[in-house]
Amino acid sequence: MQSLFLCVFISISVGLITTSPQAIAESFQYENDQTDVLKLKFSSEYISEKLLIADRNRRENPVLYKKILAELAPLEKSFTRDQHSYYQFLQGYLAIYHGDYEQADKLLSEVLNSSADKLMKFRANYTLINVAAAKKDWSDGLRHIAVNKEMLPSITDKEHYQLSILTAVIFYNQLQQFDLVLKNIAQVKRDNLPQEHNCFLEQFSLEAKLNLQLIKPGDKSIDNGLDICQQAGNKISTNIIRVYRAKLYLKAQQPEKALAEILPYYDEINTTLFPMLIAGMNNTLAKSNYLIGNIKSAEKYALAALRANKNNTIIKQSADSYKLLYQINKSQKNIALALSYHEKYNALEVAHLEDEKSKHVAFQLAELKTFEHENQIILLNEQNTFLAAEQALSNIKVANIQLIITVMTLIIIMLIIWGARLWRSHKRVKALSEYDELTGIYNRRHFTQIAVSTLKYCQSAEQDLSLIMFDLDNFKKINDNFGHICGDWALKETIRVCETIGRKNDIFSRLGGEEFCILLPSCNIEVAVLRAESCRAAIENTITEESGNDFSITASFGVTDVARSGYNLEKLLIDADFAAYESKHAGRNRVTVFEPQEDETGKSLGNSWSVAP
Repeated sequence: MQSLFLCVFISISVGLITTSPQAIAESFQYENDQTDVLKLKFSSEYISEKLLIADRNRRENPVLYKKILAELAPLEKSFTRDQHSYYQFLQGYLAIYHGDYEQADKLLSEVLNSSADKLMKFRANYTLINVAAAKKDWSDGLRHIAVNKEMLPSITDKEHYQLSILTAVIFYNQLQQFDLVLKNIAQVKRDNLPQEHNCFLEQFSLEAKLNLQLIKPGDKSIDNGLDICQQAGNKISTNIIRVYRAKLYLKAQQPEKALAEILPYYDEINTTLFPMLIAGMNNTLAKSNYLIGNIKSAEKYALAALRANKNNTIIKQSADSYKLLYQINKSQKNIALALSYHEKYNALEVAHLEDEKSKHVAFQLAELKTFEHENQIILLNEQNTFLAAEQALSNIKVANIQLIITVMTLIIIMLIIWGARLWRSHKRVKALSEYDELTGIYNRRHFTQIAVSTLKYCQSAEQDLSLIMFDLDNFKKINDNFGHICGDWALKETIRVCETIGRKNDIFSRLGGEEFCILLPSCNIEVAVLRAESCRAAIENTITEESGNDFSITASFGVTDVARSGYNLEKLLIDADFAAYESKHAGRNRVTVFEPQEDETGKSLGNSWSVAP
């Protein structure tokens, strides 16, 4: 149930303060005792008192909270420095309350970069972690967590110390870094926490262990978590833990026990009105019924999960629902409906994978930055050691020379190790940004960079250059008739057979969808046409039975060169695309060469000639 608690994430981490008699009394006094307010309004003590009351009532009485901020707004010019930072922090929290995360980011960042006191900066920083999570700006959230770690040793306020670690726990949970979730939970559990906080920690600890496959359905830690959350009166977390145990039963191929775990609490879970919990429950019930052969109930619960998660708030939940509905309708031979569900599942699964990839890349980049920062510190320390050794040389001479050689050797070894790690990390990031993930050839952005450089070189060296553009004929029918997996196979097989024909210095790129481009430096139009025809024949002769389906693949080609289109990449692409369109128009599965023609006035007219198979 990843990302299940975004709303809980915000409410806990921005500063959960339990309702106290003092806060209630202050709220009552503020509403009922307005004596001599006008005399006090411009005093510093009055402003500080009202800011404190607003802070204490952020959650218990948001109406009073907003009212106090509105009344203090005209007095802002008379605020002290600390009062201004406090007021700006509370305004930032109010922006989160209204869902205006950009404004919240602006206000809280100003507090963090101001001359506010240490604790206020600390509160602003760990609140910015929540804003980053709400915006799904994982890199920014990790940056604030790093700042949080640097500030923690100097924080003496126990409540905010604990809250900052709770914030990191929930953020790492969102980011699916479950090892770090458990590490931070172990750190904060050393302190005495309110029962409500202990409940959330148990919930996130169990979720992390579930994803790391560290627990089984009968583990006592699950019963312990249920006891703590029931004592805290937290029905949502209690039932989330029950759903976790049911999922473990499913993994153990015990669907009957999964049903027995949840069904007695079905009505209670629905009364929570918490959509993601309700969707997770229904998905689990649907899978359990499907495994025991109760197809009708499985379909009922899967549809209920979709209704609870109607806006696809949690992409993985919706993907699981559609996948199960696809399997159900496929088994019942409802082909059209099964196909519809499969398309929705496939689209959501792609979106989920993209989200997971963005989280992974953000975390890897953050680790790289941390690694570089640690290296800088180590290098500075080594430099100090070297200076100390150099000073000692004047007194100890030969003995210290051997020490220096040893230290320098160690430094070189460390630098080589660090450099190798940095190079590997850079290589991974570079591959993600330059190559098409499906086919392994260049993506459009990187192709454009290389093509522009190649054109400049060929122009300055007065060399020929040709460009081939092609796309697969009726590719949508392959996807529609045989599924996207088969379509992906066709794309990869097309690239494989074309690459076996070309030269090593040819630049092969996927422009998008089923459209491809080959840039041929030092190649004239005649050779380019032969290359295109070879590719066309190889694609046409592809044996498709290996994909599990029997169908044909053909492609329509367009060819041009710098003699026809000039050394301008955009013009080359337009002309080749025009020729490819002519191939399509002429019946597909053919090669067309772009051939400009001049009319009687001397103006160039687009023309082309085809090479039919």
